[in-house]
Amino acid sequence: MSVMQEALLNKYLESLESKAKTIKALWERYLEGDKGVLDDIRLHAHSLKGSGGTFGFPDVSKAGGELEKANDTEFRDKLVALLNVLGRESARKSKQAPVLVPVPVSSSVQPNTKALIIERNPENARIISKCVGQLDGITACEIVGTGAQAREACRLSCFSLIVLDIVLPDQDGREILRELKNIPDRNTPVLVISGVPSDQIYLECMKLGADQYLSKPFDTDRLLFEAGQIMREFAMKTTAPMVASQEKQETHRRVQLRGEKILVAEDDEMQALFIQEKLQEEGAEVIVVSNGLQALEALEKGHHSVVILDGLMPEMNGFEALTSIRATPRLKGIPVIMVTAMGSEEDIIRGYECGANDYILKPFSEEQLIGRIKSLLVMAA
Repeated sequence: MSVMQEALLNKYLESLESKAKTIKALWERYLEGDKGVLDDIRLHAHSLKGSGGTFGFPDVSKAGGELEKANDTEFRDKLVALLNVLGRESARKSKQAPVLVPVPVSSSVQPNTKALIIERNPENARIISKCVGQLDGITACEIVGTGAQAREACRLSCFSLIVLDIVLPDQDGREILRELKNIPDRNTPVLVISGVPSDQIYLECMKLGADQYLSKPFDTDRLLFEAGQIMREFAMKTTAPMVASQEKQETHRRVQLRGEKILVAEDDEMQALFIQEKLQEEGAEVIVVSNGLQALEALEKGHHSVVILDGLMPEMNGFEALTSIRATPRLKGIPVIMVTAMGSEEDIIRGYECGANDYILKPFSEEQLIGRIKSLLVMAA
């Protein structure tokens, strides 16, 4: 860990203690009769959901997310749970802090005839499983609903086919696809299914090595045909997805952010600082603002290569700012990435419909963010 990374991590740990004090103070006001502060507490929980995993503290993200969506009956218990997590993590030293790394998939397991269905919606998963189960060579389907469960399933078993949803509750499906296609000696055909209307997602999935891509709502006959087709063709092109992924990685290494001017609109101080320092390490010039109005003002003052917008911000949120950007002729072509903890399928679709070129869910890794920026710069060149 570099000196800069250690300093940033220590600052984040200090911020957890400050957040805990703020949440405690708001809860005391609630107990005194100020019912309106619950929304403020949820906003702080939302911020922690987004930042925890980014800095290597998934328990903070989990507890923050549970408090944000807690109903009145369970709110107190979820608040206490979050405060306990914040107290435990803020007491850590930076050298003891966890590192956010992908869980490797074991290459020692033996292949079988199962299909893996990675789908957040249980009804969709049931339909896909019933359909895929009709394929020759598939004897069973295993269903998981999160990226973490998908990694664990792939660590324990090999699969003849993987059907992957892009919108998962804990991670962007493209990151799961990237990991699957970069594991030596473990190259399984992957059919991606997405309800997000974005040509950018389609192109990136195919570059990452997806063997086929279907849009939701999907026709079961089409799904059955495409799944069978990629299984039949897979033996003829087993190295192609890996080569495509390696070529894409090589392209990313050649693309430089040095000299690029990047605008970041983020109201969470630690998230903004994390993004700023990581992009500056790549040589980019970074301008940070804290809401959508300030982002529009900055865009009026000069040229920017890429814009990064948080979803939930004061005065003007990221969706509103993005709509204004796309309504301005001079800015229509500027690449915009939404980086937000608003991870429902409706939120993601809304982001793309407003004009986002990409949508990254918090928590995220620096490699994920930098890789997406470079991909957009390559496409814009």
